[in-house]
Amino acid sequence: MSLPLWDPRKLLEIPIVYNFFQKVVGADESRREFIKEYIASFSGGRVLEVGCGPATNCQWWPDDIEYVGCDLDKEYIAYAKQRYGGRAEFYATPVGGLVGLGLKPFDAIIALAVLHHLSDDQVTKLCEEAAALLKPGGVFMTGDPCFTAEQSRVERFVTSCDRGRFMRYPEQYQALLKKQFPKVSLEMKRSRLLVIHQTGVLMIAVKE
Repeated sequence: MSLPLWDPRKLLEIPIVYNFFQKVVGADESRREFIKEYIASFSGGRVLEVGCGPATNCQWWPDDIEYVGCDLDKEYIAYAKQRYGGRAEFYATPVGGLVGLGLKPFDAIIALAVLHHLSDDQVTKLCEEAAALLKPGGVFMTGDPCFTAEQSRVERFVTSCDRGRFMRYPEQYQALLKKQFPKVSLEMKRSRLLVIHQTGVLMIAVKE
């Protein structure tokens, strides 16, 4: 019987390796731009990041916005607490455990590169929790790589190599969010990943 091959992507479970990889592939630039464009307007408010990993975004986070991060990976959260615990709150919890944390309501909840790691049922649960934790008028923002009919074979192959097992088309992501949020805007994004560009989808849902 042949032994299973070790998956080198498991190295990304090590916080320092994950941060280095994000910097090398150019993800840091995209995250900085996202915070500048979409988060800075929540001055004086509270923002929850679901799937915060080792809290990479904290290094660019505005000081006047309260940050709370959560992630399934306990090693990521331990690293985040050690490095950024003086300025933010962190919790190790899976989707389905957010409401039970007893957190105060948020002005915004973000989930960057998270949905393509979640099954349809898990995305639905996350949307339910987001709706419960948001203030009226609060926003739920997600951003994920995606498949499109127009992308090249090279880009599609690179996208399919992602650790996320639930890569979708933009309309499929949007349909899942609409189960909980009637109005979900969708915007296509292009970011540079090493020597090629990768297509992503940004969605913004507002709690009525």
